[in-house]
Amino acid sequence: MSYRVTTKRNLIIFHNPDEWSMVLDRLAQDFGTAIRMRHIMRRELGFTARDHQGLEPNRPTVGVLDGYHWGAAPTGFHYEYQVHLDFYNETSQSWFILKYL
Repeated sequence: MSYRVTTKRNLIIFHNPDEWSMVLDRLAQDFGTAIRMRHIMRRELGFTARDHQGLEPNRPTVGVLDGYHWGAAPTGFHYEYQVHLDFYNETSQSWFILKYL
């Protein structure tokens, strides 16, 4: 599956919360519904999930008005609802990436 995510050291960012919901459903199928609880997720999988408001650049709108191209560069920033997965070790993160992303 291909998700719009950003991967950093000990952090995975789901830019679309619906995609995280689909992964969470797969985790619940594999480990049972108790895995949705924060402390069990940390103990069993090595990460916790948290909601986050991330600052993202506005996507440029490219158009032509009277021969002038407007919106070619980002015009500012906006807050985007995201889900961040905070990993406690790189082994857990590598396993998660290989199995679920």
